[in-house]
Amino acid sequence: MLDEDNINRLIESLKDEDSHLRIFTINSIVDNKDRKEAIPILIKLLYDNESSVRSRAAWALGKIGSLKAMSELLELINDQSKEVRKSVIRALGDILAFDAIPEIVKALEDENWEVRAETAVVLEYFGWVPSNRNEEILNLISKEKWEELLKLENLEIQQILVFLKDNDKDIRAKSAWVLGEIKASKSIQPLFDSFMIDINQEVKESSAKALSKIGGKEVVELLVVALHDQDWYIRKTAASALGNLQDSSSIEPLKRLLNDDNTFVKKTAEEALKKFQE
Repeated sequence: MLDEDNINRLIESLKDEDSHLRIFTINSIVDNKDRKEAIPILIKLLYDNESSVRSRAAWALGKIGSLKAMSELLELINDQSKEVRKSVIRALGDILAFDAIPEIVKALEDENWEVRAETAVVLEYFGWVPSNRNEEILNLISKEKWEELLKLENLEIQQILVFLKDNDKDIRAKSAWVLGEIKASKSIQPLFDSFMIDINQEVKESSAKALSKIGGKEVVELLVVALHDQDWYIRKTAASALGNLQDSSSIEPLKRLLNDDNTFVKKTAEEALKKFQE
């Protein structure tokens, strides 16, 4: 039976082959009055084969508050596991690793939104202020402050386009919304690609709406092409967007959808055509 009061027994238990026991032991160590004695072995566990153990070890070092572990924690800031990366960022915040701020800032570009969000929280806790436009944009996206993002002057389109391919569907959808709000003509093709290729319907719809806000001949032509797609949802959403644009060149293509074999597509085409009459 694990003796949670004896730090030496706990340290010995960290060497057990069972990863679940190692994690349980780490939790117990954090609550132990002599927990600082376990810092050296907890640092070693940052290199454990199990990502769950690495993550918990990073968390524990943060709770214990050991600046001695800063360099080792920084080595894991690009770990393959998102949970490890997130725990590392949180731990660096807990130990007040101000010297690590330049490396922490880089995590605003992490591929995972949870890691980016944790990074933004830690940087705000440190009182960090973005030093350039790139950092400002990344920080706002990490906090999902989309309305504030729109307030920035001369917003760099390319930085927003990157997030159309983000791993998180909500980030992709919101990025499309931003591009539509600023009516970025350079984003027409990327938005159309997102509309046609993305597997999430919410992202497809957001991309199509963004295209309808940008408008123009190129957008109309692309959406008319989409009316012939095999995917009924693409046909339906394209028809809806064309109804919002009300370009006369799309009337005949929309009329052909009145014979579509999908009820939702036909109904959307009817509604789109009614907008022309109105």
